[in-house]
Amino acid sequence: MTKPAWWLFTLCLLLFAPATSGAAAEAVQPPQAAAAAPASASAGTSGALRVAIATVAPFVLPGTATPAGFSIDIWYEIARRMHVDFTWDLVAQQPDLLTAIQRGDADIAIAAITMTPEREKRVDFSLPYFDSGLQIMVRAQNDNSFIASLRSVPWLALAEFLAVAVVIVFMLANLVWLMERRNDPNFQKPWLRAVGEGLWVTMLIIATGEHGERESAGLWKRILVPVMWLIGVVLIAQFTATVTSFQTVARLQSNIRGPDDLPGKKIGTVPGTVAALYLKERGLPFVSVDTAAEGFQMLMRGDVQAIVYDAPTLQYWAGRLGNGSLAVVGPIFLPAKYGIAVANGSPLRKTINETLLGMYQDGTYEQIYQKWFSASK
Repeated sequence: MTKPAWWLFTLCLLLFAPATSGAAAEAVQPPQAAAAAPASASAGTSGALRVAIATVAPFVLPGTATPAGFSIDIWYEIARRMHVDFTWDLVAQQPDLLTAIQRGDADIAIAAITMTPEREKRVDFSLPYFDSGLQIMVRAQNDNSFIASLRSVPWLALAEFLAVAVVIVFMLANLVWLMERRNDPNFQKPWLRAVGEGLWVTMLIIATGEHGERESAGLWKRILVPVMWLIGVVLIAQFTATVTSFQTVARLQSNIRGPDDLPGKKIGTVPGTVAALYLKERGLPFVSVDTAAEGFQMLMRGDVQAIVYDAPTLQYWAGRLGNGSLAVVGPIFLPAKYGIAVANGSPLRKTINETLLGMYQDGTYEQIYQKWFSASK
């Protein structure tokens, strides 16, 4: 090759090298990058999907540093297969999830969202990914267990009552001592022993309504004896009423076996949920609680007699709260399905559905399900 031809060849290489390298770089671009673009088209300017969640165990667990739960694992797998980035947005209550979608504050909402015709008008749902329904939780009762009977006794309330009763009886004993110390040798002793005699006399008056010395009883003694007896009757009646009221509540709770037993009972649930709608449609008043966990605490305290809520959540917490003092009773009623919510007309719905079907087909969904709902848990 002549020298001019050599320089011409070198110049051509320098001119075409950048173009060929750019074409090569474009050719090795991963295919998932192109696939991710349509899925994140509705996201914010950062390109990351905004995923709204609400605490509903075991779908979204409370008190964890990073979100965890069945629905969280489902979404992690969906996002991995869709090759999309996302950020979590924890809302206060479940009803706020759909509101976040409607306002455009979130692209995805997932927790334990029941699919209903009314909600379908507000948002679009994915294919269902969990079968659910409503169930009832009550305080566990075992009529054949002596220990269970002891557990149902309101020990704190009884302790407070007995403390007040002891103070009242002690004051009455001192009053007896003041009235008898000049005339009765039994009360002419050191104060502590004399008050002991007064306690004995006070208990006799409360039990029998008599002092025992009718002939020598003066006017003040005749007035004091019936007053002390009436005080004793009131104390005994109050004690009986306290125990009886708790026993009545326990019997009412143990008689709840299904939705037909709910009328006349004090029920708790979260407003804005399917459970709340079910109770309203049947004219059953309920106590509103911010979260299901708050309702469980009220149930253990005896503030409500039953909690009506999503069956999976009740079943999850029944074995984890109150040392076995809570129980889920009756069959699942009002069967429902959970879905992932997106905005009406969002292209994310089709992509999510295709991904869910793939998870069902290759067994990934079953693995996640067994992790959270296996019989051994």
